[in-house]
Amino acid sequence: MKLNFRLSISFFVFCATAVTLITGCKDFFKNDYDDNSPTSGKLNVYYDEGLEPHIRNQVNTFESQYAQVKLDLHACSESEAVQALYSDSCESIIISRLLSEAEKKSFASKDFFPEYSAVAKSGVALITNIQTQVSALSMADLITLLTKPFSFKDSSGNAINLNVIFDKNNSSVIHYLKDSILKGANFSKNCNILSSTLQGINFVAKNKNTIAFIDYAWLSDVDDSLFKANIDKIKFICVSAKNDSVFAYPNQSSFKLNTYPFTRTVFVYRKTGDFTLAKGFESYIAGPKGQLTFLKQGLLPTRQSERKIEINTKSLNQSEK
Repeated sequence: MKLNFRLSISFFVFCATAVTLITGCKDFFKNDYDDNSPTSGKLNVYYDEGLEPHIRNQVNTFESQYAQVKLDLHACSESEAVQALYSDSCESIIISRLLSEAEKKSFASKDFFPEYSAVAKSGVALITNIQTQVSALSMADLITLLTKPFSFKDSSGNAINLNVIFDKNNSSVIHYLKDSILKGANFSKNCNILSSTLQGINFVAKNKNTIAFIDYAWLSDVDDSLFKANIDKIKFICVSAKNDSVFAYPNQSSFKLNTYPFTRTVFVYRKTGDFTLAKGFESYIAGPKGQLTFLKQGLLPTRQSERKIEINTKSLNQSEK
């Protein structure tokens, strides 16, 4: 009787221990925001809305590679992304600029020193309706267009006023134009702000004599359905840098050669350690697969695979020995 009682107690202890171990392991390996690794867990990512198509594609590919990964995406303005990183709303952001000195000091005040990787080059693109009789603008024209009423003469000699629309309030495009191009000057009254890049593309597709300033990333992929739907409705406007004799369209070549004046670099920022999902996601985008994805979708990757070419200098007429 005592033996059976002892066996029952032992069996009970064994079962309790087994349950504890199983549930403990389940909690330890669960995929959440705190307990993660470079290839497992959950991660909040805030990113510039202008990069929408590329970021979602990168995330979908990353998640397909690693079954225990779940990334929650939040499209927003650059300033909102930086604020989210600062306030611990996320551990990773993707924006088209470096942090300002003031932002770095704010992070440093909380003992945060975000790490980053440059992953691609995009640019601010100018698009207009296919029927708009403007195909090129100099830098002087652009500054006038943004700060004063701007008109041009059509093929019949009639004066046509050009309107300007921006993608979104407080967008990276607006901040770039105001800070880097206009040096703080105000926009003219002929400039209007919409609620999204997609709304701007749709507006230009239906209305001529309007120029929309958007991130090139939205229309960089010629195989994307959005590009194909608008290929016969809108066109890019080529612009010049300091030398008005050199005009360029936004594309991988002009980004590489620095001939397009509105080229910008895309950065992935994180404030976590190396053995985290934020680091794993950053490494993936900056790695071969992520870089190839950017290349195929029309942006310029910052890292390109080396191509080894062997040249046989032997004469073609020389016989084989």
